[in-house]
Amino acid sequence: MPVLAQENSRLSDLEHLSESEWFYMEKAMQDAVYEHDLHFKNQSDEIDFWTDQRRFEQALSQKNLRDYKAYRQGKKLAYLQHTEVCKITCGHGDFYLRQASMYLQFDEGTTHSYVTFSELERGRGWEVSYVLEEKDPQ
Repeated sequence: MPVLAQENSRLSDLEHLSESEWFYMEKAMQDAVYEHDLHFKNQSDEIDFWTDQRRFEQALSQKNLRDYKAYRQGKKLAYLQHTEVCKITCGHGDFYLRQASMYLQFDEGTTHSYVTFSELERGRGWEVSYVLEEKDPQ
């Protein structure tokens, strides 16, 4: 609970978000609710789903880093909230848990690079990579 309370205290810092960033934060929260309820027939379906999700996030990070960061922050908040009620009883798959760990480590307030997934070559797998923080031009 203290972790979630700490994240909720940061919600007051969200007033600076643009309309686009709000859109992606809300989309992330909706996506997370959907992801929490997913049950796959087999591992292949689970891999396909998370591969598509990673492709979406990679494309968003390349298109607009601020929107991507808002999306990741929304995912983190939603996943933190879910961990409070889920614990082990939800029966999430391995790929869900890997993805969740990536969302939970995200800290939008830092000014350094952070972990993400990057596709090596379409259909050839993923590697852990780092998105470097761009400095705001002022």
